[in-house]
Amino acid sequence: MLQQIILRHFKCFEQLRLPLAPLTLLSGLNASGKSTVIQSLALLHQTMTENPGSPGLVLNGKDVTLGSADEIVDKISGRDSFTIKIEHSEGTIHWRMQVEANELIAPFAAIQWETEDTRGQLSHEDTRTFLSKPGLPIGLVETLQSLTYISADRIGPRETYQASSSTQQTGVGARGEYTPWFIDTYEDLLIPGAMCHPGATPMLKRQVEAWLDAFFPGSGFEIERLPRTNLLVMRLRTSSATNYHRPVNVGYGLSHVLPVITACLGAVGLAQRDSQVAPLVMIENPELHLHPAGQSAMGVFLARAAATGAQVIIETHSDHILNGIRRAVKGVEGEPILQPDHVAIHFFQSRDDSGKRPQLISPVIDAQGNLDTWPPDFFDQYEKDVGSLIGW
Repeated sequence: MLQQIILRHFKCFEQLRLPLAPLTLLSGLNASGKSTVIQSLALLHQTMTENPGSPGLVLNGKDVTLGSADEIVDKISGRDSFTIKIEHSEGTIHWRMQVEANELIAPFAAIQWETEDTRGQLSHEDTRTFLSKPGLPIGLVETLQSLTYISADRIGPRETYQASSSTQQTGVGARGEYTPWFIDTYEDLLIPGAMCHPGATPMLKRQVEAWLDAFFPGSGFEIERLPRTNLLVMRLRTSSATNYHRPVNVGYGLSHVLPVITACLGAVGLAQRDSQVAPLVMIENPELHLHPAGQSAMGVFLARAAATGAQVIIETHSDHILNGIRRAVKGVEGEPILQPDHVAIHFFQSRDDSGKRPQLISPVIDAQGNLDTWPPDFFDQYEKDVGSLIGW
């Protein structure tokens, strides 16, 4: 499991040390650095999977498209390099990238790694062979390679959906574009009991249906492969008393929550089937197009995924997601789902050039779901608005 991310001179950070937990929530004002954390992991994932022999970090791929190397270095510090360091329970890997103007990759200046038993380093000339080197913290490498990432830019309702032809595609895609294909391909994947909805058999497709119904009572879906094409059609319904409809006629909520449900269930199911390391799932704005009760339920659902063995990192602006996680820690129907020390909550503030204001504040949650600090602008807009309305 990932334990910490350390960034130096990457985008808006001169230096960031970010502790991680089985469930990590990233919050804060717009343009304060939340997406930068997500992108650091997405860059490593797309480099290792799309071009594992690349001499540098692949900046433009299926997960993220960030432009050229000089666009992602910390402009204030004026450095010509940046680093990403990941600490894992099995060891550490430290990537240092050079910055060259207009280059669409960030060349590796050096890669260092360390485990309990070994240390290693590669200079720029040898980094193409990095993944074949002995002594690497394999658990960390496999975690990054198998990462499931869902961006905020999800595709929404479509007439047809693509099937994946890649043998490396084991997720729903960064935009959720492969969700129908994934459900159809892995419909009989066994889901671990702790993640199973009690109202359905423990197979992926039935579990996705059951959890979707939990968010939208009476909802359902059907998926059909179009003969002699690389396409699938998905139909949705919002009531068990109605027929299935084109996704565009149902509303955006179902289309946006379906990839999140599928990704979490699929990640824990594949990890169990293949005896893999704890799967890593990153989701931006899991609350998209969900009503408040659904957002709170999503917080509980994500806590359940973390309790089942996945490592979940989310970026959110939703106080309902936060409160759902707090409920999961205190107990849903009397039973705690996740231990408080398995939750990390981080609040990012805009960079202060004077250095007097920290960029990161990390409230600690206790067993009752209480937080030990509530900094200004941290999910407090409701109180501000109500106070204004009643004249506080």
